[in-house]
Amino acid sequence: MSEEVFDRKNADELTLLIADRLGRRQEMLDRMAEWERPARTIAWRPAVLSALAIAACLAVAFVVLKPATGDGIGNPLDELGIEAPTFEEYRAATPQLSEITTLIENEDYALAIEKVELALEHSDRELRGLEMALLDTDDEVLAYAEETEQQLNGELRWAYIYLLVRVGRTEDALAQLKRYLKLPSYVMQHKDEAKALRKKLKAGS
Repeated sequence: MSEEVFDRKNADELTLLIADRLGRRQEMLDRMAEWERPARTIAWRPAVLSALAIAACLAVAFVVLKPATGDGIGNPLDELGIEAPTFEEYRAATPQLSEITTLIENEDYALAIEKVELALEHSDRELRGLEMALLDTDDEVLAYAEETEQQLNGELRWAYIYLLVRVGRTEDALAQLKRYLKLPSYVMQHKDEAKALRKKLKAGS
């Protein structure tokens, strides 16, 4: 039987398209057959194994070195499932808290610590002023302002603790936890988390 010759000149567009695709498919199959030959396998196998070995070393280095930065795998915050502070109740009234939240989300912990320290200093001054004013009066507005400021102060201190742990400043975090756990109950919104974190930090120190 004579082999039929494909006439490209007289073929329609659909037939030409199918023929081209079949041709490319056959070329791919031929290349795959070449790759599967033992000689080729011997040639590329060492390179693949070397690449896998390098990838494994990098993965181990990442796991070992990441906790040293105070973040990621091995961090007490992650182990205890403690989420980052968001200041959701206060951001509308205090725009600076939105900036702190953004810095935390971007993992710019060093700058976030600076901002929180400044906010805490301001809040501490506000509290002292309100406490002095309430010595001479029982004004309900001032009393409410003090209560609100105390709650904000507590949230700022909790954020400060979170950030200190993130950057690996364990001793400073423990000192702040001690202070935090002495706050009034209505101010200390993270009491259970704070106790668990203090226990964890003490066990690891």
